[in-house]
Amino acid sequence: MQMVFGIAYAPSNPNIVYMVSDTSQVWKSTDGGNSWQMKHKGFNANGGMSIAVDPANENIAIVAGSMADKNNTISPADGIYQTLDGGESWGLVKQTPYFRGKEGTHFAFDRSSSVKGQTMVIYAGTHMDGLIKSMDGGTTWTYLGLKGIRIFDIKINPKNTLKLVIATQDGLYGTDDGGSNIKKMDVKGLLLTDLPITSIALDGSNPDIIYAAARKAGVYRSDDGGITFYASNNGLIPDLDYNQISVCNIDAKYAYVSVESYGGLAPFWSNDNGKVWYVPLTLDKDGLSLTTGRFSSAPIAIHPDDCKIALTSANGAARIMKTTDGGKTWSYSNNGYTGGRMGIGKASLAFSDDPLRMIFFLIDVGPALTIDGGNTFKLLDIPRIDGKTTPVGGILPKVKSTRPAPPTLLTIDGGKSPNLSDPLPDSGLLVTAIGGWGSQTLAISRDNGKNWNVIPDTEDNYRFIAFHPQKPDIIYAQGFISKNRGNSWKRGSGKVMGVFKSNGDIVYSIDKVGTYSSIIKRSNDMGETWAAPYPELPVRIESINEIDIDPLNSDRIYLASNSGFYILDGKKWIQKVEENGLIKDHFGLLSFKCVTVDPRHPEVVYTGRWAPGKGHSNGIFRSNDYGSTWENITYNLDQPFTVWSISVSPHNGIVYVGSSHGTWKLPPPY
Repeated sequence: MQMVFGIAYAPSNPNIVYMVSDTSQVWKSTDGGNSWQMKHKGFNANGGMSIAVDPANENIAIVAGSMADKNNTISPADGIYQTLDGGESWGLVKQTPYFRGKEGTHFAFDRSSSVKGQTMVIYAGTHMDGLIKSMDGGTTWTYLGLKGIRIFDIKINPKNTLKLVIATQDGLYGTDDGGSNIKKMDVKGLLLTDLPITSIALDGSNPDIIYAAARKAGVYRSDDGGITFYASNNGLIPDLDYNQISVCNIDAKYAYVSVESYGGLAPFWSNDNGKVWYVPLTLDKDGLSLTTGRFSSAPIAIHPDDCKIALTSANGAARIMKTTDGGKTWSYSNNGYTGGRMGIGKASLAFSDDPLRMIFFLIDVGPALTIDGGNTFKLLDIPRIDGKTTPVGGILPKVKSTRPAPPTLLTIDGGKSPNLSDPLPDSGLLVTAIGGWGSQTLAISRDNGKNWNVIPDTEDNYRFIAFHPQKPDIIYAQGFISKNRGNSWKRGSGKVMGVFKSNGDIVYSIDKVGTYSSIIKRSNDMGETWAAPYPELPVRIESINEIDIDPLNSDRIYLASNSGFYILDGKKWIQKVEENGLIKDHFGLLSFKCVTVDPRHPEVVYTGRWAPGKGHSNGIFRSNDYGSTWENITYNLDQPFTVWSISVSPHNGIVYVGSSHGTWKLPPPY
């Protein structure tokens, strides 16, 4: 479900396809794009912008690695990555920043330079370091020009490999001598000189024919090598962002163009050289897709030997799609490509009394219900409030109470009195927080997610929601509490960030003490009053990501933060470091995103790593001795790997890990 920014067939073997996403790195298919496997070992960047495969060797690929975030963050892990072994391992061959955007391909292989199964001459367009060139298959790189100009796409003339067309933020550039002299193309054409050209394509049989995707101006075409361009928009919908165009190398009458943030069917296709464009009949021909939604611009990879076959991603609807009829219909082609991210800690997964029934609260997508232990899922439709993010949530445990229920009126601080004649609701009660990344609002369903009521005036950035383990009428939702199953809510005097499982009256909050210190507060009366029985912690409150409490010892607290992992033994904080088995990641960081204690075996503790603002960290660690010593248990997920949440089933101890690479499970160590 993460956004695909690059996808490419291996020209020498079209059964091999590679793709790269913004947050889950590189994936590979060995069956023409029908199924996918993670291939990110050694790929430290958060994700990537584009990918290309050596035309002479299916095992050699190159990626523009990037943080790929909306803030244009620069990381030391950004740059050009290469694999020589089919994606089994990756290495950074050139450090250079790439920023998020819907663009073309930043690499071009000179097919005429292949030696012993490897193409030696490679051009790379960067976002800050201009156009660069490798003469030794990607090992070393030389600067050619265009320093400081963001390059969107590069294409080599197949009839003359010394000629290149380069699409940039500053218009089109060209070179006739392999990059020794680069000149801006004196383009003539309606509006084209004033527009960014994010993607270009050449006609393989007549490379003087150039196609360009020009965002809201649509598609342009040149028949004279780029001297003049004219609009080729017949059939395209005006005022949409057309970002990525692909033309078949063996028959240019087949073309595809991708569009950004569009509620209708896309990508557009043409079978007459772009003279007329059409919309698909369907994006889900076989009815296999879990999600639907807006179409967001994605790259389109055309099969090297069959122009009617192509792959793309319905990024707004979260799936890989394939066409076999030139774009008229598209089908689910997503097997194995995961990515629905549980995002904010252990409360991102809600366990019910039935071990097979769980709700996964997903970033960007919403809650997903399973009633068969995770074999199949159904997305629960929720109101859209600045997005469809549901970071955390809970399920009402089954109870045998016969007490009357309060009213269905949802109130904050002083609502109407309960109607004592209403029947007691059962375990169909769900609670979550819906909205965008930075702010959400509480919402409740009383019919297993079929219908939702939004609770006004409960905005917060939610990281914790939980039912009282002994008194399920009580719901803790960070700074709010309900004592009548969510029918009315009261703002608390502190934000509850943890609950003691053996006595749910005992809750915990985190407060700022100074610029570089914080303190864990405790309440023994469900947040009515608070005390500070524990010593200060030398960690900024902004750096604390999650706490968890030993289910049998209310004074034993585990804390995951950007600046370290700490354990409170009741009297003092103890930091756990490399000597205890918590190895630093590739960036030299010991940053921790989440922590979870096994509710049945408190000696077993899990923590997940991340490297904020850098890239992917070194995965999942487990302790079997109350946090004294640790081991890395990332196993087959491979490193680097960032963990956003860890949840442990109270029924069987199975561990669920939420990540940009999807949700994964592991049996317990006992």
